Amino acid sequence: MMRLFIEPTEPLLFRTGRPFNAGENNFAETIFPPTPETMQGAVRAAIATHWDRTKTIAQVFEDPELVELIGNRKGYGRFRITSLALGRRKNSDSEDGPVERLFPSPLYLQKDRKKVIRFYPKPITEVRSDIPEDMWYLWPDEEAEDKLENAGWLTERGLVRVLRDKEKPFDEEIVSNREIFEYESRLGIGMNNETKTTREGLLYQVRMVRMKHDLDFTNRDNDFVYGFVVDISLAGTEESACLTDSPETLLSDEQVQKQLRLPDSGWITLGGERRAAYFRVLKSVTLSASENVEQLKAGRAVYLSTPAALDDGWKPLNWQPKKWSKPLPKPIAVTIDRYQPIGGWLLAPGTAGGENKIMRRCVPAGSVYFFNEPVAIERPFTDYGWQIGYGIAYAGEWKS
Repeated sequence: MMRLFIEPTEPLLFRTGRPFNAGENNFAETIFPPTPETMQGAVRAAIATHWDRTKTIAQVFEDPELVELIGNRKGYGRFRITSLALGRRKNSDSEDGPVERLFPSPLYLQKDRKKVIRFYPKPITEVRSDIPEDMWYLWPDEEAEDKLENAGWLTERGLVRVLRDKEKPFDEEIVSNREIFEYESRLGIGMNNETKTTREGLLYQVRMVRMKHDLDFTNRDNDFVYGFVVDISLAGTEESACLTDSPETLLSDEQVQKQLRLPDSGWITLGGERRAAYFRVLKSVTLSASENVEQLKAGRAVYLSTPAALDDGWKPLNWQPKKWSKPLPKPIAVTIDRYQPIGGWLLAPGTAGGENKIMRRCVPAGSVYFFNEPVAIERPFTDYGWQIGYGIAYAGEWKS
């Protein structure tokens, strides 16, 4: 596994699933954080760009060695994304300073003006609702004093505290959206390329995202530079994507960087309008078990850190997608927000045209599935896109 920290240098545009056609729509929305589709495209394009600087991108993708590693328009080859998260480093540190990961707060954590409230599964009888009879209800551990909202983002230590220790995060382990980014509106107008004049009726507005770099709370040491942390790896063989009798073997970070020919740092483009960002390869950091969210492999709760595309709505069509995976029992409760539509744009090579990708209704990041017995997380919890970061899940606990 090789870890990249991607630091944007200008405002970003991450389009939603809503159409934005000239003359039909005049406002383009943006989402945050970017979807796995966006991040995998950016990382694979950066790898291809740095593969051989003497060739064009079209020529590079004629190289069978590169296609075997990162795939092409028809597949992902041996390329894997094993983790997607936000990241931050202290502004007072050097550019190669340590980076802390941030994760979406589990949806069973809500907060009012003064405190964080945690919801637990609880069987309740004599209640009439559209929830299946064999499912439990989510019950707060204390009464709310005001309207509830999502708890925001958690540091890695905070997520470990919530999932493993069954506790609430400390205040310093919670990060709000306003600390990470802000929205900016941009106004534009369609142009006639032949006459270089504006086109009537094509005034539009775009909402951009600017990651915050110069926050000022109490002192300079509290300022952070925000970006994205992506863990990429390579499967041992391209055929391993089709194996059903054993889990994949992934290469070490040194082997990954060497085979992908990726430098220690460089430039990458992100999202709509190909905005610039700076990436660097993070050196291996050894964390204690109490600080690393990935140490716990089994538990009675499954937390999604990225969206999951499931064939049966909020649940997978097959609860045992690989023969080597242990089948998951039926959950007793689930906390899920409304579905997140994720599509994308398939660019036609050599032109500015293309076509829309299939739009999928995904279970959003932060969703949690509760079980009455321990379950093991041995693969991404998704029926689509497990190679590129969909359905990245971590096990946790919700009861003693």
